[in-house]
Amino acid sequence: MTSMHASRQMLLSPENITLRASSSRGMGLMLFGAICIAITFVMALMGNEDNHMNTVALHAFHVGMLVTIGFPLAALGANMIFHQFNAGWMGAMRRQFENMMCLIWVGALMFIISLAMQLATVMSDSVYLFHWMEMWADPSHRTELYEHKAAFLNLPFFLIRAVLYFIVWMGLARLLWSYSVKQDQDGDRWHTAHARKLSAPGIVLWGFTVAFAGFDWLMSLDYHWFSTMLGVYFFAGSMLSMWALTAIIFVSLRGIGRMSGVYTDEHLHDHGKLLFAFVVFWAYITFSQYFLIWYANIPEETTFFILRKEEGTLWQTLSWIIPVGHFIAPFVILMARPAKRSFKLIAVMAGFLILMHIIDIYWMVRPQAHDAPAFTWLDVVGIAGPLLFFFGALLRRIGSGPLVGVNDPRLDEALHHKNYV
Repeated sequence: MTSMHASRQMLLSPENITLRASSSRGMGLMLFGAICIAITFVMALMGNEDNHMNTVALHAFHVGMLVTIGFPLAALGANMIFHQFNAGWMGAMRRQFENMMCLIWVGALMFIISLAMQLATVMSDSVYLFHWMEMWADPSHRTELYEHKAAFLNLPFFLIRAVLYFIVWMGLARLLWSYSVKQDQDGDRWHTAHARKLSAPGIVLWGFTVAFAGFDWLMSLDYHWFSTMLGVYFFAGSMLSMWALTAIIFVSLRGIGRMSGVYTDEHLHDHGKLLFAFVVFWAYITFSQYFLIWYANIPEETTFFILRKEEGTLWQTLSWIIPVGHFIAPFVILMARPAKRSFKLIAVMAGFLILMHIIDIYWMVRPQAHDAPAFTWLDVVGIAGPLLFFFGALLRRIGSGPLVGVNDPRLDEALHHKNYV
């Protein structure tokens, strides 16, 4: 046996690429998340026009749902991109992206709960998350603008689109996962070839569905407003948060003595580069959207930013915090090469970027609750519920099998990966 084979055997030993079996792993987070979701649902039913807790509950839970859905969606897209580019360095990391993409069912569950919450508040208090739904339900309230959009913004078509989105996402994730598992079992590299072949049309389907999901679930909260860049904006934020979460996963695994020599400083360096790249990409899309709306100065578009720049409001404060925290600070910190090779710094910045992504989605969604107080304890509970449930499910998924695709044909290249820039 050669030293290279011995080294590979040691790196891929069960002690290095598996976690200790635990039936309770992640259950605490899932239970805590479920409790937060239940509290949010109850408050949606108990709220009234005096305290506006029903409106707060709807909007806060919607923020949590969008952030939660973004993680597995971005992981699915990244996994298909890796296959298309035949990215060898990802051979040691791909399994964790697969674990995350397979949790799209959590996003589907949160979407169903959000719909149920919306239905409950409509029946009890006539409170709407999507105000176009009120016009669809009651023709006497319809405006001329809604009439022009009614063919797209109506409840049956809205639900049909949502079902199609989840069918596409869950179908792609299921197929890619099955190829990966079969690859582990028999080592036949044709499974990887099939995954690459599927990823070509899969990326196209994924791109369109993610963009339209952004239009449906984020932009249509205010049916007066429109932005052709919103789909890319949703994609950019989700991708950045996903890269941040995977960085935390790998740093944590290294911290408990797993994946030593498998996920190295070289992989961390590339991980840091991608974090930096998507910080810049998010800023580029965000600035472009703002600049085009400012330059055109069309009332239907500018109202979105006017609402969020009102003097003395929380939204105005966040309008300054987001560009600094979501772009300027991480841009400066992550620019240097040593920063991208520091496990502690990358972990801290990854957690910070996830927080900034949550704040960004909160800033997009919450101001639509016009009469509600700007920030309450229910905002924290409503956002935390879906996220905690997802993180708990992710912990269980990570511990359910090998941390690496042991028969990935790109694994040898990944194990010897080096950074030269």
